Parts: sequence; structure tokens; C-alpha cells
Amino acid sequence: MRIALDAMGGDLAPKVTVEGAVLAARDFGAEVMLVGVRETLERELAAHDVTGLPIRIVHAPEVVTMDDSPLESVLGKPLSSIHIGLEMVKRGEAHSFVSAGNSGAVMAAAMAILGNLPRVDRPAIASPAPAAGAHTLLIDAGANLEVKPLNLAQFAVMGSVYCRRVRGIARPRVGILSNGEESSKGTDLTRAAAAMLRQASTDINYIGYVEGRDINRGKADVVVTDGFTGNVALKTMEGFAAFLLGNLREVFGANWRGKLAYLLVRKSLGAIRERLDPYEYGGAPLLGVNGVTIIAHGSSPARAIRNAIRAAGNEALVRQVNSEISEILGKYEFAASSKQGGKGFKGIFARMRERLHRHNPREVEGHAAAGPGRSGGTGELPHARPEHEARHDPSRVEAFSDASEASRGNGVKPEASAAPHKPGSGPATGSLLNHEETSEAQTDAAPGNERSAQAKPAEDKHS
Repeated sequence: MRIALDAMGGDLAPKVTVEGAVLAARDFGAEVMLVGVRETLERELAAHDVTGLPIRIVHAPEVVTMDDSPLESVLGKPLSSIHIGLEMVKRGEAHSFVSAGNSGAVMAAAMAILGNLPRVDRPAIASPAPAAGAHTLLIDAGANLEVKPLNLAQFAVMGSVYCRRVRGIARPRVGILSNGEESSKGTDLTRAAAAMLRQASTDINYIGYVEGRDINRGKADVVVTDGFTGNVALKTMEGFAAFLLGNLREVFGANWRGKLAYLLVRKSLGAIRERLDPYEYGGAPLLGVNGVTIIAHGSSPARAIRNAIRAAGNEALVRQVNSEISEILGKYEFAASSKQGGKGFKGIFARMRERLHRHNPREVEGHAAAGPGRSGGTGELPHARPEHEARHDPSRVEAFSDASEASRGNGVKPEASAAPHKPGSGPATGSLLNHEETSEAQTDAAPGNERSAQAKPAEDKHS
């Protein structure tokens, strides 16, 4: 299994990414390709004994920082470690891509380079959260700050298929995160999404609304929400877990009685600590893109990078997940429209993908070939175009920057709840496919021609 690792991504990179790669290669036998600035990575590798380990370097001269805009990072830094790593997955030179860097930039690049799965409107981060019994899958955990009912319904499909295939749950329980269990609670957004999921009861075991406290109680196997809410919930749980473990250390270390008590419960406390440790999971898959992408926490230590590489190693299983997601979405009307044009966010990425392919600065070849004077096993990229050309293309960056700013200025319009379909009355009014077409027609006639309900990529740099 060949894993492309964004060695320059993360708050503690490249030190911890290189160390995590060494651990993964040693413990799992994974072939890890460190994508990043060659000179920097060679210095970091020199501090480790990598004799006989399947690790090599793929040079990427540009670095996407945590403060970079997702859209501009894709257009302005085509030689970044994120861009080149995902290109390797697309060409089949790597089976999976792992990054602890700017999650918004990773999502934008994955959409532009790998593309979405058929019928998928927006990818989502599916993050495990500790719960009674095992863990709950929280989706979306930070990729989409603003969503539509269509997106929540699709997130439910993605999470359900993932739990069924990866965790072996025959019929995963799916709930929408809300401020109460009653169907009258929530917002227009959640009520419209709930109506869609009730129509898909054959494939989705929708159990209704769940509250924040139910995430850790294990009431649902999949909890669906927007990326903003999901990320806040996830970070809150991580913070409380650290608070709890810190207090336990103080209690058991305060005096000799506490230390004696610790000896009696040490094994049980170790199991609790392991379940509450977010770094034990390593990373979360970006579901909905046509390839395997794992997003790790921005502050991941070496152990988390190691575990993220382990998660990326199950590439064959994740591809089965992708296939089934597209198959199920094909049965229902809340599958995304196949239109690639338009003035919305989806149209932006379609045009971005077209431009990237048309203006690719070079076809990356010979990654496995050793460059002159380099240690065996490190790949060398062809000569890149001048840095100022890669960074400054005003016509390209300005167009997408303007579109991004326009989309940020728009809020989410309330969505009408799905009405039941009556025979002979035409397409169901609750269908988001019909909603998409109507919305597009209304948008074209509206001043500014901007689709206010379109979601934009998350700029949470530390998801």
C-alpha cells in the first residue's frame, strides 16, 4: 500500500509528520511517500534510522499554510505538497493521501483534482467520536460551514454506508443533530433534510433528531450536521476529554492514597484514556470524493500521523464505500444534479478543475526515479516553472477570489419542508433535485446572479 503524506501540513510539521511516517513504515510496513520540500525533509529523515524502511521523498517546492485561502491555495500554489500528493492519487502512483494541514485547502484541492463521486454535491469529513459501546460517526466535522438539506441527506447516506462497510453494522442508526428530539424542533434546514431521509427508509435507518448529549451516549451510529456545528461539537468533546484526564491525574497523584488507588484501577484508566484520545483514531476520511483522502487534526503528534496512515491503508474497503454511496444516491431524488455549469459554488469547482487540467504546469513523471546525487529511493520532479508564475496569475486568482467572497456574503435561505408526493401531481415537491433546478432558474433572474444557499469550503485550519 503506497501512501502519499503531506509532510509539510500541520502545526508541528515537518518534524512530527516525518516521525509519524517512520513509525507507520516500521509498525505496519506501509510504503510512505513524503511529499514536501526535499532539503527540509532530508534533514528531518537524517535524525531517524530509516534503513530498510519503504520511505521516499517526492519534492514539492510550495507549502500551503494554515492561513491560506482554500481557493487561492489551489490556484496559486499548484506545486504544493497538497496538490502534488492528490495528483499522485489521481494518477495511481499512490493509493491514498493523508494530510494534517489546512483542511479547507485539502477539501478544495480534492474536489478540483479528484472530483466528487457521481451524484455527490459536497464531500464531508466523517470523524469518530467516543461513545458508549464503540464510537459515533460525526459527519460533517468541518468541511462545510453552510449546507442545504440536500447536503445533510447525502451526509447521512455517506455515513451510513461507511458504518456498514467499515464497522460492520448491518443497519446503522442515523440521526440529525438538533436542539430537541421532537420533530417540531430544529430549523427549516433540518426539517427538510429529515423529510428526505424518511423517504429513503429502505436504505437509511433514520431514527429522528438527536441532541448533543446523545453523541457520546451512542444513541445513533451516525450523527449528521453541518461542518460548523460538527467541528464545534468535536472540539468541545476533545477539550472535555483532556480536562477529565487532567483532573484524574491530579486526583491520583495528590497523595499516597491516590497513588495506591491508581495501582488498582490503572488498567481500566488506560482503556478510558485510549477511548477518549482523539489521536488514537489518527484521521477522518473525506467522504464523497473520487479517491481516498484522510484528514488529520492540525495539531496531530507523531502517533496520530502514524494512525492516520494506518487508516489510509484500508484503501480497497474505502473504494467499496465510494461505490455504494453512488449506487444508493442513484435511487433517490436528493442526488445532486449532474450539471457542471452554473454560477454557484459547484460551477466554480467544475471550472477550476477544467483550468487545472488545461493549464497543468507539468505532468509529474518519474516520482520513483532517484535524482542525481540523491540517496537511493527518493523521487525527483521535473523542473518546475518559475515560482512567481505559479503564485501570481491575476486573471485566475482574481476570478475565483471574487466568487469566493461573493459566496461568503450570502447566508443560508430557509428551505421548505418536503411535501409528500401525490400521484399525478408531477415530481415530488420535497425533491432537492427539483429544488436545485428551481433555485438555479431563480438565481439567474436575481440581481448579482449569486446562489445564496450554496455552501463554501470550511476554513477551519485545524480540523
